[in-house]
Amino acid sequence: MIDAVASGVRPAVRAMQPYEWEISSDALAAELGLPPSEILRFDTNTSPYPPAVPSDLLATALGAINEYPDATYAPLVRAITAYTGLAAESIVVGAGADELLDMLVKVFLEPGDTAVSTSPTYTMYGVATATMGGRLVAVRDRADFGLDPDALVAAAREAKLVWLCHPNNPTGHARPVEEIAALASAVPCPVVVDEAYYEFHGTTAATLIAGRPNVVVVRTLSKAFALAGARVGYALAAPEMVGWLNRVRPPNSVGSLSIALAAAALQDAAGMRQRVATILAHREELAASLRDLGLHVFPSAANFVLVRVPEARAVAQRLLRQGIVVRDVSSRPGVEGCLRFTARTPEHNARLRAALAAALR
Repeated sequence: MIDAVASGVRPAVRAMQPYEWEISSDALAAELGLPPSEILRFDTNTSPYPPAVPSDLLATALGAINEYPDATYAPLVRAITAYTGLAAESIVVGAGADELLDMLVKVFLEPGDTAVSTSPTYTMYGVATATMGGRLVAVRDRADFGLDPDALVAAAREAKLVWLCHPNNPTGHARPVEEIAALASAVPCPVVVDEAYYEFHGTTAATLIAGRPNVVVVRTLSKAFALAGARVGYALAAPEMVGWLNRVRPPNSVGSLSIALAAAALQDAAGMRQRVATILAHREELAASLRDLGLHVFPSAANFVLVRVPEARAVAQRLLRQGIVVRDVSSRPGVEGCLRFTARTPEHNARLRAALAAALR
């Protein structure tokens, strides 16, 4: 029976390199014999500060939990409109940014089609492309992690999608909006600008949408809005693009509780900005403390830092045995020998620094 199932697996799925799932905090705690509260996540770029939730919000949402939510997500779309200034016709909601990526490949990619990304960047672009049987062409960033516009345009001549992360993950570098505009004008396909870390940097490609209908901006509420567990994202695009994405959007993939939490979070933009300012201050303190250890810390426009670490893989494993989870990107082209650390609270960051100092010895 197992062979019969395996024989029916699509060739694209057989060939793809799956996303590398993070070990759960509970599983790691059980393995190390630690309480889950002792596990520190420096690998997921989430917020260490939860959002403020109105006291009556959960009760109201739970009161209707037996019914499906409005499939148009109208309360959430209104909140996104107020936050972004774009009309409802330019907004698509998804279960996290990753569902928006999935919608995009369903609309634009056939088996054998090409998508283009920079390198190094978020690995889900390759996974999403491969899921549809597409081929990802990765164009290396320059040595300073800046874009190579000529190489991108050349690679995208026959492409169906271009993936661009701004600020980029895992490097933390922002992409000048002027360069994104020039790229969108020069390629014959949609340019998807992943702005998961937009609030930490503040510049956006959403201003390009009106004049360049091939630009799609994808955002998440997992990072700055501290709602990673709610799984809410949205895309900003020209109305025609939104129409195509809505054709493949699953009904009700975002639940009632997530809709309510996301709408409330967007309405508390001032609270979000205060948390972001605090996290950015912690990022700079963390970067300075790591430089004090003699490590090279790359500039960052996001809520994490990329750091070149001697014997990076071994150091990451030593940290893991102490309940400190970091993102090991040391084997990826362009960031060889590097680890990525999320900026967390001063207490968490101090624990990371002390454990890292010991691991380096």
